[in-house]
Amino acid sequence: ATTTVTVKTASSFVFLTLEALYKMSDEEPVDPMAAIRKECLPTCPKPLANYEACKERIKGKPGVSCEIWYYELHHCVDKCVAPKIFAATKE
Repeated sequence: ATTTVTVKTASSFVFLTLEALYKMSDEEPVDPMAAIRKECLPTCPKPLANYEACKERIKGKPGVSCEIWYYELHHCVDKCVAPKIFAATKE
């Protein structure tokens, strides 16, 4: 016996078998962003060195941050990540 489950979407109904629902839950999507960011980090040695040096300078000093160096580092990493993440997305 096949059990049918009704899932309502915005403007239509989708009918899925219970077996299909179980199969979908086994195939959890994996976000490749963290791995790609880690892969791209070595492409930004100067911003990374600036951020790490800033963290060492302010260690133990309250009220100061390395926010500008953090954003500079991530801006550089994002330039490397963008084409790779878009290549990994599916239509």
